[in-house]
Amino acid sequence: FGQIHGNDTVQSGIGEIVRTCWIEIPQHFPEIKIEAYVVMPNHMHGILTIHSKLADRNGQDKSTGVTELFGKPSPRSIPTIIRSFKVAASKRVRESGLAISGSIWQRGYFEHVLRNTREYVEVTNYILLNPVRWADDEENPDRKSSAANL
Repeated sequence: FGQIHGNDTVQSGIGEIVRTCWIEIPQHFPEIKIEAYVVMPNHMHGILTIHSKLADRNGQDKSTGVTELFGKPSPRSIPTIIRSFKVAASKRVRESGLAISGSIWQRGYFEHVLRNTREYVEVTNYILLNPVRWADDEENPDRKSSAANL
């Protein structure tokens, strides 16, 4: 999706498409807010906030999560949102001629519910500092093994 120069990510054409599709998620899922994110050379990190308000039986607003069942995708579930994002980015990349075959994505993805402010701050810092740590990142194919430096 690009390269790391110093402490910054310089996105390729594919990386720019991925970034654009990511920030367009709220246009397709209005209850989603894009928080911190970074597009790395071969993966990305991001935080999505779901703002879904449903009234409980007392008329009080109540935020709820949505669970997706096998074979029955839910329009507000994280799996549906991520699947839609990946499909849209892949389609635009193919249509642009930047990639002809194969997937631009790793299989699956990692998700974690941030349950409090401390977790939110820690994950946000991890995301924003990811380019700075690229030289030591396990996802970096050019990473130098610490054993090789002995």
